[in-house]
Amino acid sequence: MTTLPGSARGGADTEMSAAASAPERTRDEALTATVALVACAAMVFQPILRPAGPANSSPVDVFTLATVLISVLWAATCGRRLGAPYCLAGGLMLLSGAVAGLAGPLPLTSLLNLAKELLLLAWCVALYNIARRPGVLRLLTASFAYAAVVWASVLVAAGFLHLTAIEGISPTEGDRKLFTLGDPNYAATYWVVSLLMVHAAQRPRSWLLRWYGYAVLLWALLLSQSNGGILELAVALVFLTAHRAYRTSGPAAATAVVLLVALAAGGALRAADLADVQDRARQSDHSLLVNTLGRSGASTEQRGTLVRESFQLYDQQWLTGSGPGTTKQLFEDQQFPYAKEAHDDYLAALVERGPLGAVALLLLVASAAWRASRALRAPPESRFAAEVPRPAGLVAALLALAVAAAYYEVLHFRFLWVLLALVAVLASAPEKDPP
Repeated sequence: MTTLPGSARGGADTEMSAAASAPERTRDEALTATVALVACAAMVFQPILRPAGPANSSPVDVFTLATVLISVLWAATCGRRLGAPYCLAGGLMLLSGAVAGLAGPLPLTSLLNLAKELLLLAWCVALYNIARRPGVLRLLTASFAYAAVVWASVLVAAGFLHLTAIEGISPTEGDRKLFTLGDPNYAATYWVVSLLMVHAAQRPRSWLLRWYGYAVLLWALLLSQSNGGILELAVALVFLTAHRAYRTSGPAAATAVVLLVALAAGGALRAADLADVQDRARQSDHSLLVNTLGRSGASTEQRGTLVRESFQLYDQQWLTGSGPGTTKQLFEDQQFPYAKEAHDDYLAALVERGPLGAVALLLLVASAAWRASRALRAPPESRFAAEVPRPAGLVAALLALAVAAAYYEVLHFRFLWVLLALVAVLASAPEKDPP
């Protein structure tokens, strides 16, 4: 039998193509491993925000920036189709912020805040694309969960040993233990998200160690003495209970769970004299009661004042807004009685970015909710769902942050963008390797 010359050349070309692609695959695998390891380091160091650097930067930002830069190199050479979730909402947020900043009274402050937002959005995109590689999603969630349990253990041990440097006690926050997170609201929300991450990843693997993790993370949350953190955890637990009821018994059972919780909470509030409870807690000898229930009335009053002042500020530049991150400085410059940050992402989007900013934030919330619903419906046997045994935990964490956004500004919380990226991965179809 005679071999055709063309066939011989075809076989040789195939062998040469395979040989030429081998170094490219090796380089791609090395870059993938590198960016995955750096991203895992960013998960581990999420709570390390002190000592703070210029422009409110933190030690963890070294790994955040490194993840983005290495991801750019990886994206340029990987030969894969990449995605950019939340790009429309994020683009509108940046556009509205830029317009407000340039038209507002503090352009440098606004542009500095926009630079931070751009970095966080780029980090979300980088995490989304690298987490779609086989096994990386599992690595990221496990790194976050294990590290949080270790950090919480360190904080609890420091509390027993009275190591104030590790406890993170601040003169302005009383005896609230903040670890290296610097802010009680940020600290409480991190511990809540970490507890839900442990549930989602089912890490540690041993149920005994996992329940130890739940206990020590809850302890760390209580040490922050945050009313908002307790509310976020309660909302997340109700969601997880309702979701479980929905999966086992259908929508009627899930609705019943929500209604029972609402009726119980409403009945408790009607039965108790809230003002009397707050007064007794304020006069208590226990700092936990003083800093939680005892200050809840004053906190509510202060936030009401802040809302009224924010609308007065909005009236001055209702079309474009005053510019991202300018609320506190403008309050001080104009001698408002209560000069604080906006403490509310929804109101801040309107006041600092105008109507376009409010639309952009609502679009981001809607986009996250749509992806969360897809993540919850993903078949357990699908590749991404198999890497995160309890995806409802990540959705519950996002819901907790959506609640927190009504009384904190969480858009600059680094782990919010981690959650957005991971939920987007769970909602997406697995990628195909290039030929």
